[in-house]
Amino acid sequence: MQRVNVSRQAKRGTFIMLLINAAAMLSPVVNSGDSVTYATLAQHIVVHNDWTNLILDDRDWLDKPHLPFWITALFFKLGGISAFTYILPGFLFHLIGGYFTYRLARLFYERDAAWLAVLVYVSVFHLMDTSIEVKAETYLTAFIMGACYYWLRYDAQAKLKYLLLGAGFSAMAMMTKGLFTLFTIGSGLLCLWAYRGQLDKLWSAKWWLAVMLSLLLTAPELIALYRQFDAHPEKLVFGHSEVSGIKFFFWDGQFGRFLNTGPIQNRNGTSYYFVSVFLWAFLPWTAAFIAATYANIREFSSLTPGDKGALAFLYGAFLATFVLFSATSFQLDYYTVIIFPFAAIICGNFLARELTTLSAHSRLPFVQLAITILLVGLSVGLSVYIANTTVLGVVLAISALLLLYAYLNRQQWRANALVVYPLFGIAAAYLFVALTTALTFTSSSIAYNANVLLRKKSDASIYVYRMNLVAHELGLYTPLPCYAVDSPAELPTAGQRYFLVVQAAQLASLQQSLGQIDSIAQGKWVLNKTGLFSRLLRLAKGTEPLEDIRIVQVEGSQ
Repeated sequence: MQRVNVSRQAKRGTFIMLLINAAAMLSPVVNSGDSVTYATLAQHIVVHNDWTNLILDDRDWLDKPHLPFWITALFFKLGGISAFTYILPGFLFHLIGGYFTYRLARLFYERDAAWLAVLVYVSVFHLMDTSIEVKAETYLTAFIMGACYYWLRYDAQAKLKYLLLGAGFSAMAMMTKGLFTLFTIGSGLLCLWAYRGQLDKLWSAKWWLAVMLSLLLTAPELIALYRQFDAHPEKLVFGHSEVSGIKFFFWDGQFGRFLNTGPIQNRNGTSYYFVSVFLWAFLPWTAAFIAATYANIREFSSLTPGDKGALAFLYGAFLATFVLFSATSFQLDYYTVIIFPFAAIICGNFLARELTTLSAHSRLPFVQLAITILLVGLSVGLSVYIANTTVLGVVLAISALLLLYAYLNRQQWRANALVVYPLFGIAAAYLFVALTTALTFTSSSIAYNANVLLRKKSDASIYVYRMNLVAHELGLYTPLPCYAVDSPAELPTAGQRYFLVVQAAQLASLQQSLGQIDSIAQGKWVLNKTGLFSRLLRLAKGTEPLEDIRIVQVEGSQ
C-alpha cells in the first residue's frame, strides 16, 4: 500500500465495513431487552401522540432523557413501527459520529490519517455492535463528536455559527444521557488549555456564554420532565414517591449512578473492569492503540507543538472519561463507546506514519496478523460448534477471501497486515455474532414466532400472560392490539374473542376461567433473550432450556 493510495484504500475499506455493519439492519427481530423497552417507549409516543411523557405499561418511566425516544418516534411516525425503523436512526447517527471523527481528525492531521481514523471507527467491534443494538451511546457518540469539533473551532475563532452548533450538539448530548456528558465534551479542551497554559479561558465570558447557551437549549427536555414529574409530585417512580424529573436530569440520572446515591444503583464495579472491556471491545485495533500510545509517550518531547496539542486534546478526552467510568461502581461495557472515536483518531495518525515507514523492525504487523488469525479462527471454530451451515458458509467465504487477497497482494504483506487483514478478521467475527443472533432469535423468539403465526388471523386482540417484555416486543411487530396482563382478572370477559400467549404451565391453571379454548400453536421458545455470549451460543446450538409456550384462541368466559 503506497502512501499516495492510503486515503483511497481507507475509503474503500470504510465503505465495505459500513455495508457489513448495515446488513445487520435486515434482521426482523429487536435483539435485546433494553432495545425492546426503548422501542416500546417510542411506540407509545407515536400511538398516543404524546411527546411529553415517557410511559411503559401505563406507568411513568424515568431512566433516561427523552431525546433518543423522540428520534426513534419520529422514524416510527415516518416509516411505520418495525425492527428496521428502530435500528435505522441508530445506524445513521453512527455515520454522523464517523463524519465528525473525520472532521476532528482533520483539525490535527493530514487527510490520510483522518481517513484511517474513520476506517478504525467503522471497524471497531463494539461501535459496530452498538450501532445495531441502538444503545443511547450510539446517539451520544455523534453528539459528543459534533460538540467537540465545533468547540475546537469556536476556541480558535469565536464565530456565531460555531457557538450555536457547539451549544446545540452539547444540548443534544445532555438530552440523551444527562449533564455528565459535558465532562467528556470539555475534558479534551481543558487538557489542551492546560498544555498551552490557557486555563484562564475557564473564566472568560466567551466560554460562560457557551455553557449557558448549551444549558438553555436543553429546555425541551426540562419542560417535558417538569410536566411529567415535577408538576405532579405525588407520582411513584422506581418505588420512590415525590420524584423530581429535573433533579434526575441534573443529578440522579448520571452523577447519582456514579456515586450510587440515585434510585438506580450497582455496587459490583471494579477498577479494572473497563480495561478488560477495552481489550475486546476495541478489536481489531487494541494492539495498534497500545503501540500508538507507547510511541507517543516515547516521542512526545520531539513532537511539534501542534502535535503535542493534538495529543493533549485526544488523550484528555479519552483518559478523563475512562478514569471516571473506572472509578465508579455502576459499570456497563457499552459506556466506553463514546470515547472510542478519540482512540480511533490516535490510531489513524499512528497507522498513517507506520504505513509511510514500514520498518522491517516493527512487530505490529505480526501482532495484527496474529489478531486476524485469532478472530477468523474463533469465528470458524464457533460456527462449527453451533453447527449452523449458513453462518459457517459466510465465515468460510470471508476466510477464503482473506487468503485470496493475501496471495494476490503478497508483496505488500506488511502494509496489509497492519490495516487490511484485521478488517477481514473483524468482519468474520461481527458477521458471526450478527448472523447467529438474528437466526437464533427468529427461530426461538416468542414474540417473533407469535407474530408469524397470528398475522394472517382475523382482527382480534392479543394478550400476553405474565411476560411483559414479550408483550412489548410483540407489540412492535403486530398491527393487532397487544396487551401485557399479570392476572386472570385483566383478561376480557363476556364472550369477547381474543388470542392468548401463555406458558404451558400457567395455561393449565387458567383453563377453568377462560371459557372455550382453541389451540393455535405451541412451541419451545426462549423467554428471556438477554444474557452472556455463552448463553447465545447455547441457544444457537440448541442446548439451552426453552419454555413451552402455547398460543390459543379464547372466546372469553360468560
